[in-house]
Amino acid sequence: MQTETTTKPVGEQWFPIPPGNPAVRRLHRGAINDPKEVVKIMSEDGAVIIEGFLQPDQVARYNADIAPYLSNLKAGSKYDNEEIQIFHGNNTKRLSNLVSLSKTFREEILDNNLVYEICDEFFREIGDYWLSTAQSMAIGPGNPRQPLHRDQGNWFPTYIMGPDAPEVSISFLVAQTDTTEKNGATLAIPKSHLWPFGLDNPNTGGYDAASVCELKAGDALLIGGKIVHSGGANRTDKFRSVTTIMFCSCALSQEEAFKLILDRELVTTLSERVKKVLGYRTVFPLGAPGINTVNNGDIKDFLGW
Repeated sequence: MQTETTTKPVGEQWFPIPPGNPAVRRLHRGAINDPKEVVKIMSEDGAVIIEGFLQPDQVARYNADIAPYLSNLKAGSKYDNEEIQIFHGNNTKRLSNLVSLSKTFREEILDNNLVYEICDEFFREIGDYWLSTAQSMAIGPGNPRQPLHRDQGNWFPTYIMGPDAPEVSISFLVAQTDTTEKNGATLAIPKSHLWPFGLDNPNTGGYDAASVCELKAGDALLIGGKIVHSGGANRTDKFRSVTTIMFCSCALSQEEAFKLILDRELVTTLSERVKKVLGYRTVFPLGAPGINTVNNGDIKDFLGW
């Protein structure tokens, strides 16, 4: 998501990841009895994989919902800035506005009990949270490895604080298709969220320290805001697709302009918790008397729904 504090790729974009690098730990959704188990692993390693996060029929319906929009979307960045172009990927598609485009996404994937159980625990000490962005990211043939980065770089004050900053974001990277080392599976460096880093020294390490996070369709890789990671290189002739669902502290700005792009009639049909994470409710970050208000009152009263 962020571009300011990345390691810009130099020269050859692909070489084999050394065998034996520490792997991201895995849990099966059916074996998770307490969200604290998930958050504990994330606090230790910076990431965790949940196998079977979505059911096969959910993945199929979601893919069908967005297929025409993804097919018509042009690959590559919309910006002229070279660093952003490299970060976005010359043959990568990034489809947003998923709440509008997919009934399956808004009613089953975003409105998912486990998502909120994990987020409630993850953000427990810093207050409310909301959705920063949700994007289907399709890495196309020939796209090189993305620059290594931390998502917390979206919000520079927390990056200045380095590893001592609270975790202010969590992303659910949900596989729409099987992801492999060959087609561009996400790379992550376990425990890199504990490394010293800052604006002057991003300290993102190198690809040779990464773990290849291969997923089956429906699995989800969960990453915090401070772990170093990147999209992998796609050395096949087909796109690989993963949907990133990023939540952040409500003290921080959302990346996606939900309140400008969503139809209000559609929003009124959504559950209360989905309305809240989209920004249609007053929220309370740690120590604040409320933000997203009208006349210092709850925006729900102003909206009337």
